[in-house]
Amino acid sequence: MHGINMQHLRLLLKDVWYLTRPYFVSEDRKWAWGLLVAVLVLTFSIVGMDLLQSFSRNVYYTALQQRDATTFLRGLFWYVHNESGYVPGFFIITIPAILFSVYATYLQQMLGLRWRRWLTARMTRQWMEHQTYFRIAITTSGLEAGADNPDQRIQEDLNSFVTDTLTQFINLLSNIVTLFSYVGLLWVLSGPLEIWGMSIPGYFFWAALIYSVVATWVTHLAGHRLAGLQFFQQRAEADFRYSLVHVRNNAEGIALYRGEAEEQAGLDRSFASVYGNFLSIMRRTKWLGLLTTGLDVVSGNFALLIGSIRYFAGKMSFGTLMQLVMAFSRVQGALGWLSNSYAALTTWHAEVARLATFQRVMDRAQAMKSEVSLIAAPAGAGMQVSGLDVFRPDGTALLRDVNLTLAPGQMTVVTGPSGTGKSTLFRVLAGIWPFAKGTITRPDVPMMFVPQRPYMPTGTLRRAVAYPAGSEAYSATQVAQALQQVGLGALVPRIENEEPWGQILSPGELQRLAFARIVLARPGWVFLDESTSNLDAASEAALYALLAQACPGMTVVSITHRQSVVGMHENAIDLTPFAVGTTDGISADASP
Repeated sequence: MHGINMQHLRLLLKDVWYLTRPYFVSEDRKWAWGLLVAVLVLTFSIVGMDLLQSFSRNVYYTALQQRDATTFLRGLFWYVHNESGYVPGFFIITIPAILFSVYATYLQQMLGLRWRRWLTARMTRQWMEHQTYFRIAITTSGLEAGADNPDQRIQEDLNSFVTDTLTQFINLLSNIVTLFSYVGLLWVLSGPLEIWGMSIPGYFFWAALIYSVVATWVTHLAGHRLAGLQFFQQRAEADFRYSLVHVRNNAEGIALYRGEAEEQAGLDRSFASVYGNFLSIMRRTKWLGLLTTGLDVVSGNFALLIGSIRYFAGKMSFGTLMQLVMAFSRVQGALGWLSNSYAALTTWHAEVARLATFQRVMDRAQAMKSEVSLIAAPAGAGMQVSGLDVFRPDGTALLRDVNLTLAPGQMTVVTGPSGTGKSTLFRVLAGIWPFAKGTITRPDVPMMFVPQRPYMPTGTLRRAVAYPAGSEAYSATQVAQALQQVGLGALVPRIENEEPWGQILSPGELQRLAFARIVLARPGWVFLDESTSNLDAASEAALYALLAQACPGMTVVSITHRQSVVGMHENAIDLTPFAVGTTDGISADASP
């Protein structure tokens, strides 16, 4: 058990270093280190002031015992000079201590805010660069615990990680400083204890040490499973939230199928995991709370009990006894920090593990290197694919030895049975599918790849039509004209409206909108993947004719199963010969 715990600790510290180091060596490192040092200086100063206050308490508690009102008041509000020297009054120390405490919290929050801003920018940038988000989605690594629901990892776990890491780190150092500050005081003030003919020096210290070790051990036995439960709880909550969002995003399909009962059953199953796991957390937390609360209540009285031995023997004053009780409390709290913070530490452990897993998945996704050699050709050249092998994410072959030529300035259709790999080939040509090897010679011109269901960003209709360019890339007149050309003129008065256009527009209207994007962007090459599948034959013909009219000289490459679309193209390529299980080594040229 000890070996496993130490292994877990090493993994935890490795993950914390992996996530923390980049910020503290980043371009924001001066602010990071400056704020951290300031927080630590203020925190350690608060510990020192607390130690000074213990001497003030000694003075006014002893004055109370002796009914000395003058010394009592001076011990509270001014200072007292005794055999120990000058002792500042309690409130003389308290006022700056309060200010230090407030600013320590403020600067810690400032550090956390800047750290979160930097980490969020870094993670979102890495998530979006090189289609990392897509690579995670298509690989099994995206299903790893902690790498699912990336939105939660970036928004929720990242925020919790920053806040809790700073809190735990500062608490740890504060407790270490507290321990060393009070151990000597506890040792000196407690004096020796004579028992059974033996003299035990600094007996108060040994009592605090034994008490803390026992408390930590008992708390660990009660709470060690909380880390795993907390880890799973976050995943269960995220899965339940995703199920709800999935229903919202697919409302029409569910309604048409009358699938409410099955969806409700799925939601019930998803929430059952949330409920059952949280019930386990409650039970563990209940026993842990009973132990920690009980130990906190007992510790003060335990200190009074063992301190009373020398007090009733007349070997210490009441003020010294109360100072000892306070010192015992501080030492015991520092030694027992682990047991007192067990629940918070398990939550933090789960946060670190999830975020580190997500970061490593992104690192691996970005490190995926396609073995496709890309060769740039002049703008007016065609596209040549040579010896291309395409694989599924699990490594099984999908296409073998693909050799084909796409002629520039012409319309070419790519055909083949469903599952042949036509859409995956387009992804390889687009450079987003890393599971391939071979050679592609492609002209250095803007290209646009249009999927069967166009993506719709949030915001105005104008932004949706201009995508992937910004909404200001084209004038309102240009956007309106493009909508008119593709048969969506009725939407022109609403181009500045922010509405959920992905749900408002029908599948056919979405495909028309995708053609409006092409007309606006006028790429040199456009690849259409079943991009008119939700339109009638007449609408298909009109949109393809629009491309030829509005974008003369543009190369159009289409995937389709519909003969009406095939007949609109000058050239045809059948991928069937390259599919795994068919004859290999056959070349194909885009020819009439």
